[in-house]
Amino acid sequence: MAEHAADGRGSCLGSDPAESVDGDRRSTVVVSGPVLRGPDAHEVRMIVSPRHLIARPLIGWWLSTSAASWRRHDMPADSPHVNARGADPDRVLLAGDGAATGRAVLTRDLGLPASLARALTGRTGRATDVDAVVTGDMTADSCLSALADVDLERFDVVVLMVGANEALALTPVPAWEEALGTLLDDVAGRSPAATRILVLPIASFGAVPGFPRSLARVVDRHVRTMNEATSALVARLPGVEVVPVDASAASEPEGSSAYRRWAEAIAVRVSASLDPARAAARSTEEDDERRRQEALLALADRRPVTEEDAGLDALAERARQAFGTSIAAVTLVESDVQVMRAARGIDPVVLPRDEAFCDLTIRRASHFVVEDASLDSRYADYSIVAGDPGVRFYAGYPIESPDGHRVGALCIMDTEPRRFTPHDAALLRSMAEGVQAHLWRDRD
Repeated sequence: MAEHAADGRGSCLGSDPAESVDGDRRSTVVVSGPVLRGPDAHEVRMIVSPRHLIARPLIGWWLSTSAASWRRHDMPADSPHVNARGADPDRVLLAGDGAATGRAVLTRDLGLPASLARALTGRTGRATDVDAVVTGDMTADSCLSALADVDLERFDVVVLMVGANEALALTPVPAWEEALGTLLDDVAGRSPAATRILVLPIASFGAVPGFPRSLARVVDRHVRTMNEATSALVARLPGVEVVPVDASAASEPEGSSAYRRWAEAIAVRVSASLDPARAAARSTEEDDERRRQEALLALADRRPVTEEDAGLDALAERARQAFGTSIAAVTLVESDVQVMRAARGIDPVVLPRDEAFCDLTIRRASHFVVEDASLDSRYADYSIVAGDPGVRFYAGYPIESPDGHRVGALCIMDTEPRRFTPHDAALLRSMAEGVQAHLWRDRD
């Protein structure tokens, strides 16, 4: 790559100070003041090279003032929940900065989260749900705070993409090791034993268009040291691994094609880490029912159950017509009862929770089907089976609150037995996601 014009733009980046930044001085400076605490509780003073002392303010100046700075790019503001179609979804949490943020594209559908969902589905043949917890200024420390209220037990894989901001700040490696170790300990401690935790290495800044080469060389030398420390740390942790990525990959990709390349590299390792025989998810019985009910109340604040909702009615009707069933409904499962929030082909009824098919649906992350309820002794005495309307067939897909608790379902029912195919499962999931998106929007 040719030297970029930004190196000499405006002032010191092409002057003697910048040249000294990229020099090969071997001396070091012991920085007094704040210290790090090692495992043995003795003080460990930070050793900083003169190169870093000079480069750090220049990097900050360029990031805040240069027209080429990626921090001037907007980040997608749409939903952080993306998916790829199919059934039996794998659930992935993507947290971090850099390429995870989706700078330079308008929607997350063009960024890394959706690209990863599509790439993973292409490899597994199953659906993929990706939740993104990302900010442009995220560090390992702030990632720890951002994930504090996230229920990590919902995910099959957690992908962490942090370190870019620490690299740009030329954070001392011992401080990086301590912050990353604390983050990994927290994530591992709050995740099921079967959940895989994948750490992405910090990518190259020399490959980022517009970033001054003299500064990029300093940062990338530090990146290599940080990545070596990351690999050594991860090697000691069971269930955690570093995802190999092309060393030339840019830390701040430009455009959707670059995000697709990142996604393919990640999907290779994610698909290999997934257990094909995994359980769909932990059941709601194992979940914190109090928090689920709180999520249900928060959802009701957006769209009160007592108010009519023509949009929700239309979505229920669309599902009924798509599957050719006599009944379709959107339900919410409260502490003791199931409420039909919208219904077509049946008058909305309130059912005891222990007689509600949708209560069984929310106990899993995927669809729940009963092809002929009259032949199954577990359901034959349900009031809507034994009495009116005489339901024989049921299929439902769970609806989640914005914080990931399963609060209800989109369901279709019929008075005749039916078969339910994998194609049907994928379609029902897609329609349930439409209902979910509708419920998440605040009423105007």
